[in-house]
This record gives sequence, C-alpha cells and structure tokens, in this order.
Amino acid sequence: MKTKLTFVALFLLTSCSKDLSPVPVTNVQHQEAMSVENLKLLRVKELFVVLFPKNYTVDEWKFIFDETKELSANKKRLRALEGMVDAESQDVRANLIGKNADLLTDLGNKSLFMMSWSASDENCKIKDSLKVVCRPSNSDNPLNGGLPKNLEPLSFEVPDPVRSDIKTPYLLMRLEQNDVSRGPWYRLDLRLKVESLSDDEKWFKGDVVPAKGSSFMGQDGAMATEFFPYGYSELTLSP
Repeated sequence: MKTKLTFVALFLLTSCSKDLSPVPVTNVQHQEAMSVENLKLLRVKELFVVLFPKNYTVDEWKFIFDETKELSANKKRLRALEGMVDAESQDVRANLIGKNADLLTDLGNKSLFMMSWSASDENCKIKDSLKVVCRPSNSDNPLNGGLPKNLEPLSFEVPDPVRSDIKTPYLLMRLEQNDVSRGPWYRLDLRLKVESLSDDEKWFKGDVVPAKGSSFMGQDGAMATEFFPYGYSELTLSP
C-alpha cells in the first residue's frame, strides 16, 4: 500500500503545471462523467503509455515523473506550433523534437514497456462505436508497442470510493494485444482524468493497470510476467 500511495502522490505532484487551467473536479464529476458521447469522431493527437519493470526509490520515481512532465509540456508546445512556418518556430520545433527524443530514450531505458504515437504516426479516431480505430496501423513505428487494439467502447467510470483504489471519475480506455504473431498477450486499462479541456483539444492524464496474465518482452529479450503494477498514461484528442 505504501508503494502505491507513493506512486500516486508523485504522479499528482509532478503532473501539475502552472501554465494549465484544469477543469474543476466538480465539473469533471458532474459533466464529463455523462459526456462520453461528445468524444465521437475526435482524433487521437497523442497517446503515451509507459510501464516499469520494478519499484523504484522515491527519488528515482520523482526523476521519472519529472521526465514525463517535461515530455508532456514539450508535446503541448509542439502542438501549439502546428501550422507555423516562420524560422523561429521551426528552430523551436526542432529543439523540442530533439529533447523529446532524448527523454523517450531515457524513459525507454527505465521502462519495461513503452508505447508512444502521435497523429503523424497513426491515423486513429474515436468512431461512433466509441472505440478507437487506427487505419492503417503503422507496424514500422518502433515506439507503438505493437499497436494494441481498443476492443471495448470508451466509458467514463464513476468508481466506488470505498472499494476502488481510484476515487474520482475517469475515462477508461482498454487496450489489448491479442495477436500472438506480434508478441505476448497483454491488456491495459488506461484510467485517465481530465487535465484540460477546450474546443481545440481535450487532454487527459492518468495511470495504466495491466490485466492479470499480461506479459511483456523485456529489453533483454526475456518474457516478463512480473512488474510494477501501475504505469503512466496520457491522451490528447482534437477535432
């Protein structure tokens, strides 16, 4: 329990940013919990999932989440630069892309499993079925983790605060890799809370919980069936 509380406390601490205007919790609970239909036909701009092979020390966790916070902020700045073609914007974009490549490499070295894609890598949309569909999938993307499928509709969950380890409403995205020709089976529950909302962008951050029986290919090529039970996830949607 202490390990899990430390993980959650660090996640909450490092996911906050002064330049954001998060939606009040009351709005999220009373409005977003009933508006999953409003996500139909939105495009996945960014999706990031990372799982860890073991429990780290408090200082190590803080460093990891500082890196995810920087990566997230850099992606936000890159999205703001979309469509700008002046020399200064191009220089800033190139610098941010370089920093993100370094961050992803470092996080990858600390992770058991990492999946990262953007609209430039994958054409993924939320269909009328409320499932995320990617066509065509890009099997050559080295960071897409095998591009698992979203087999169940997205939903806003209102957990029982007594029985659940998560206390506030969240968007549930369930991803599954069930093609044995592409690697081991796993299922991931992304439990995403609203970070910020606008007409142009909906931004979610949260944890990810692998289902019992999931397995992943470690960096040493060995199959891993035991790992830290919580990871980090982030989702950005746009029209």
